[in-house]
Amino acid sequence: MPNSFPTGLVRAELDARRPRFIETPWGAMALYVDNDELLCVQAFCPHLDGPLFEGSRADGVVTCPWHCWRYDLRSGARLGPLGVPLPGFEPLKRCAVSTDAQGRIVLAEPTP
Repeated sequence: MPNSFPTGLVRAELDARRPRFIETPWGAMALYVDNDELLCVQAFCPHLDGPLFEGSRADGVVTCPWHCWRYDLRSGARLGPLGVPLPGFEPLKRCAVSTDAQGRIVLAEPTP
């Protein structure tokens, strides 16, 4: 598997109000614009593969539409009702996001 993946997308093509679903060599991921920062996490919830990318988002947290599991977009941690990370739960896979010389978005291999 490659260590990076050029998406072919430029930042201007992303809508800050909704994530962009994208297929990568590492599986389905979603690109988010949050407070002007580009973030990339797995598109499906670790809990029963719910479509996390279709969930609601607020303050850097995405909520799965199936069972309301909440995840921090920056750390990937599952969050409890008070926004505190819950130990013992699989975090979201995350990719570091950068841009190439032409301004296209490039993803690094996911980290757990």
